[in-house]
Amino acid sequence: MPQIIAALVALLVSAARQYLPGILGRVLLAFGIGFITHEVAMPSLKSLVESKFGALPPVLQAYWGATGIGVAVTMILSAWIAGRAQKAVLSKLGSK
Repeated sequence: MPQIIAALVALLVSAARQYLPGILGRVLLAFGIGFITHEVAMPSLKSLVESKFGALPPVLQAYWGATGIGVAVTMILSAWIAGRAQKAVLSKLGSK
């Protein structure tokens, strides 16, 4: 039984070495970065945008909410943050 487990672990390690540097690794990295930026960076950035949003006249605030621009801004900001974070992580790992 221990030999079977050791063989399975060796197989998993060799598969990780083969597939993680490629597209699979980038996809997993993107999911991880997306989750972390959504939980850590987005709340502070969203509060910054909302604080600047308070200076708008009430009519513009109503248009902002009715047209869904707030959702669009959130999507754009989260994509921008995730892209910057992925570039930073990949540059630290040494791949381009």
